[in-house]
Amino acid sequence: MEYEQRLIAAAELVLAGDRSADGGPLLDPTDLKVSADLKPHQIEGVSWLVRRYELGVNVVLGDEMGIGKTLQAISLLSYLKFHLMSPGPFLVLCPLSVTDGWISEFTKFCPSLNVLRYVGDKGHRGSLRRMMYEHVHEQILLHNAHPELPFDVLLTTYDIALLDQDFLCQIRWHYTVIDEAQRLKNPSSVLYNVLEQKFIMPRRLLMTGTPIQNNLSELWALMHFCMPSVFGTMEQFISTFKEAGDSSGLA
Repeated sequence: MEYEQRLIAAAELVLAGDRSADGGPLLDPTDLKVSADLKPHQIEGVSWLVRRYELGVNVVLGDEMGIGKTLQAISLLSYLKFHLMSPGPFLVLCPLSVTDGWISEFTKFCPSLNVLRYVGDKGHRGSLRRMMYEHVHEQILLHNAHPELPFDVLLTTYDIALLDQDFLCQIRWHYTVIDEAQRLKNPSSVLYNVLEQKFIMPRRLLMTGTPIQNNLSELWALMHFCMPSVFGTMEQFISTFKEAGDSSGLA
């Protein structure tokens, strides 16, 4: 019962935020600072993401492929940086196969965001790390009390996040976007546990176009990764929703 009450309390918090926004204006697209004409559903989507951010709620964006999830995510990061004046830094994790696509869309739609493409071989990544250390060290020598990193967004892959976890987990990421988040459907995987336990990223957006397919354990994995304090253990989650299905005749 305590677990169910926790879920209900979290849902009521979000619903209250939505009710307060009902009838109110969507975000002004000019506040997003992107050079794109967002479609109505994208403006609504970014407005929804911003409301969740303001509530401190992490989310899964499960739009189908081709709907424009990447542009919505870039618009959100731009809004955080240039409208809410967040210092960042932001982290984008994705498969290697889509890194070029992300860079292309950042360049096309939001060139004002300074994006570091943290990929390549060990030597190249080592050079990038030295550049970052030197940049921060110079600011410290100039008595900057809050030295900033030489980028707004660091874009890297799941594999490199594992290889260079000791470096990347030293950075407190203000907001993290995880593309093709179906990679996190296995809570026993090394990737899941490293990201959850070692990386400092309290604000998270998971993007996936892959349906859950009624698998409660996979659904829990994504929900728990978003909000571990709310969704508890897999056993609690499965027991609660299996009982709900049984009582409604859906099981």
